[in-house]
Amino acid sequence: MLVGKQLQNGKYTLAHELGHGGFGITYRARLHSLEQTVVVKTLNDSFRKDPQFAQSQQQFQAEAKRLALCVHPNIVRVLDFFVEDDLPFIVMEYVPGQTLDTLVLPDTPLPEVTAIHYTRQIGSALKVVHQNGLLHRDVKPQNLILRQGTDQVVLIDFGIAREFSPGETQTHTGLVSPGYAPIEQYLQQEKRSPTSDVYGLAATLYTLLTAQVPVASILRERQPLSVPRDLRPELSAATNQAVIRGMAVDSHNRPASIDDWLKLLPILPSGTTALTGATSQMATLRVSPGRASLSEGKPAITPKVSRPIWQTWLPMGVAALATAAIIGAILARPQQPVPDPNATASPTTATTTSPSSPTPVPPSQPTRPEAIPPRDSELPSPVPSPSPSTVEPSPPTDDAIPLPEVEPTDNAIPLPEVGQPEPVNPQEAEQAQEAQKKTEEQIREAQKKQEEQQREDEKAAKEQEKDNAKGKGKD
Repeated sequence: MLVGKQLQNGKYTLAHELGHGGFGITYRARLHSLEQTVVVKTLNDSFRKDPQFAQSQQQFQAEAKRLALCVHPNIVRVLDFFVEDDLPFIVMEYVPGQTLDTLVLPDTPLPEVTAIHYTRQIGSALKVVHQNGLLHRDVKPQNLILRQGTDQVVLIDFGIAREFSPGETQTHTGLVSPGYAPIEQYLQQEKRSPTSDVYGLAATLYTLLTAQVPVASILRERQPLSVPRDLRPELSAATNQAVIRGMAVDSHNRPASIDDWLKLLPILPSGTTALTGATSQMATLRVSPGRASLSEGKPAITPKVSRPIWQTWLPMGVAALATAAIIGAILARPQQPVPDPNATASPTTATTTSPSSPTPVPPSQPTRPEAIPPRDSELPSPVPSPSPSTVEPSPPTDDAIPLPEVEPTDNAIPLPEVGQPEPVNPQEAEQAQEAQKKTEEQIREAQKKQEEQQREDEKAAKEQEKDNAKGKGKD
């Protein structure tokens, strides 16, 4: 415990702890020269035992310098940086106010116009973060403070912020916030992109609108997400769709940037309620009718996932291959003969064919009750149909336009023969199996680390409670 410790020859005094996690500890401190309250953050003392502690120090310092460049009214300001007793320290402004989770959870959702107003502010701040080559990677209501006496929201706690290089695969930390972390943060090796913060911001808006912590991304296959309008039907369709798009499990299905996602949000007049529009058609969206259980506004500890994530994504690949095979079979089907325009048409019964629609993924729970056939008493009385009149076919005309003959070209693409699938390359199949096993191992390792981190956090919380109790006893 560093409470009461003086830093920089008495320039700062650490007053009390504000919060701690797996990465760092934050203290409220006093800057004596200006008689100001500031926030001082340092690495968690447990990192000293880490063999890569020196590397963590360098990253901490590099991120402090980058954060100092992120000047924005909705980003906490970095005031100073120094190293003392082999620990790096970042000094930031103290923002008085409440975090958004304390305002909303467990059962006080914000008006739609207010939630969007706060979300746009944080989106603007994240754009500056991304422009400086950083990802926040921990956007959630707990890291957003509503500045006291204003409607200004400030983004704080860049504890697991990381640099990113577009298109490059990089190593992720095992630190995640269930409900707000995208699925790629559960994998050690994955491409980093702004879409990770898009997910966190969309999930934050979900909580502001519904007063619920979203289902963790890694559990979404087994526990579908209830969309905002199922919980609050008065919400606008545009806002509902923006949340769904931003929280897509697959990062490729999310908007590519914060700016692209913000464009999906409606512009609502201040002090009014959004008009409820028609719900967009989403064939593959599954809705869970139940409400998530919350306790004291904190995300519930996610249960152990019995189904690895590769089983979630594998069916998508199988579906894609099946779709390609169906398209190939359709293209290979023999062409129907073109009817002779001079031939006499025979009367036929007209049949109306409904356009084909994409086949939805079978949900674990039905999204709506199945259609029930009406009882006999509910059927309308039969109406006698008129006698069919004889329809004479139209006589052929001399004005019929002959179809042009298509000349074969050398660039014609040969169509695959139906019933003769290409043989599977044994080497490619073996490589696919190895990649699948590797992904499964990564998921298991990520789950193991998350469980270990949760146990460490619980242990640290209990120790902190004991220390606080001792401090009160001395007082």
